[in-house]
Amino acid sequence: MGISGCLCTELLADIEDGSAVEIKTLCDTFVGRLVGNITGNVIQLRRLDNTIINVCCKDICSIRKLPVLPLAYVAINRENDGTTVNVINTNTDTLINTIVVGEGPVSAAITSDGSKVYVVNNADQTVSVIDTLSNSVISVIYVSQNPLGIAITPNNAKAYVANNIANILSVIDVSSDTVIGTISTDSPTAIAITPDSTRGYVTDPLNNSIVVIDISTDTIIDTVNVGTTPFAIAITPDGSKAYVANSGSNDVSVIDLSDNTVISTISVGNAPRAVAITPDGAKAYIANEGSDSLSVIDTATNTIVATVLLGATPHSIAITPNSAKAYVSIQDTTIVTLVNVVDDSVHGSVTVGAGPTGIAIGLVPVL
Repeated sequence: MGISGCLCTELLADIEDGSAVEIKTLCDTFVGRLVGNITGNVIQLRRLDNTIINVCCKDICSIRKLPVLPLAYVAINRENDGTTVNVINTNTDTLINTIVVGEGPVSAAITSDGSKVYVVNNADQTVSVIDTLSNSVISVIYVSQNPLGIAITPNNAKAYVANNIANILSVIDVSSDTVIGTISTDSPTAIAITPDSTRGYVTDPLNNSIVVIDISTDTIIDTVNVGTTPFAIAITPDGSKAYVANSGSNDVSVIDLSDNTVISTISVGNAPRAVAITPDGAKAYIANEGSDSLSVIDTATNTIVATVLLGATPHSIAITPNSAKAYVSIQDTTIVTLVNVVDDSVHGSVTVGAGPTGIAIGLVPVL
């Protein structure tokens, strides 16, 4: 029988609103995301089909938070007409799912709670929003010309899409999955957002600079001159520094985010076009498109500590949440290469669809 007379607050003591849960009642089992406690004895649940139901707490036999796994979402863009995302369990390095998205997916980002994945589709100028519990697309958002990079604020309030040819950023409200504004900036390719969700740093390869955005007002508040043709950017987990891959000058600019000044310039391989920082903040990985390699930077000293030879052209990089492995998509192949972060050596690969491009990794609830 149910938990007689039990208040919802007792059942939900360790479960936050928005959590993925499994609820067992006297006659059924429900899976979805907790909307919240609407009275002392009733909770709301958003099910996998997106319907919302009320559940009386006295009828609940058990409620549990679903476990999370570190999953990688790999955009598959075969000659710009690919339409899928491959999902990899990074604990086992195995392909576990394929999700159909828009045409020509090139990048992806995951909300910090693991509930949604945003996939930028370059060819049809859209963003596909994937619900990670149901592994289905729940929204399609139209942006603008030649969308490339995407970033989500850590507080899950907004997503920003860099529309390179349109010379704008599209600003998306994450709760409603609608475009709520645009920001004019020259030829943006990528954006990174500070951990406190207050500022965005946008690459401007046309003017060899980084444009700084105030997230609260969506206005430009500063500009930082960097190397030639900055293409990618990442911010350290502590929010102290940004690493900018300058594909034209074959170097990385390190920006002190306390005053937005360049404090170091590091020579790397040819045509660096992607950067990722380990979640522990210790290393930055730079993908050198022209050298078929990764440059590994010690973020404490801003020096190169290793070069990883890949034997093929890298596209994007993502690091597992435990800072143990780097996943590197290899252009024009069916391979994602795995790099051991401890010794910076290649230790295997995962076979995916043809033409892997952007990768995002996050802790995602699973059934």
